Amino acid sequence: MKNIAVRYALIAFLVTVVWTLFEHQMGYNTVDHAKGQYTRMITAFVFYFFIAFAIARQKRNQRNTISFKEGFVTGLIVCVVYAPLSTLWFALYGEVINPRYQASLMEFERSKLVAIKASPIIIADKMKEVQLMSGGSFLSYFLLFVFTFLIGAIIAFTTALLVRNQVR
Repeated sequence: MKNIAVRYALIAFLVTVVWTLFEHQMGYNTVDHAKGQYTRMITAFVFYFFIAFAIARQKRNQRNTISFKEGFVTGLIVCVVYAPLSTLWFALYGEVINPRYQASLMEFERSKLVAIKASPIIIADKMKEVQLMSGGSFLSYFLLFVFTFLIGAIIAFTTALLVRNQVR
């Protein structure tokens, strides 16, 4: 069980790294945040897909039978492996590879708010939110880890519930 979960967590992580570097090369995390605001979500959906895929694969490897517990544990292992790796990767990316990520994202968000003539209070609140959620501090990376793990656990729970075999 652990082997399948770890394998798919590592594949999801590899896709995350490759996709982030592709986004960087295309400028989606540097100068074209208008596209980047949408493309950044792809890695999350890849992670969710691999949680479900690992559970389905585990079921297939067990002659198409799986209990809720087995499915949920498989999904949780994907989360336990992926969440810290992806958090470390995004910290490395935001602090070393693209240290202007947060500043350029804040400029982009500010320009959107100025264009719609948002009040200074709304702009200040949004800038605090972007600063907290876009890296640069221990708290932002800790929150990234926590929410990655928790949302992954919810996906694992739901998938395990849907694919489990009924006890008779």
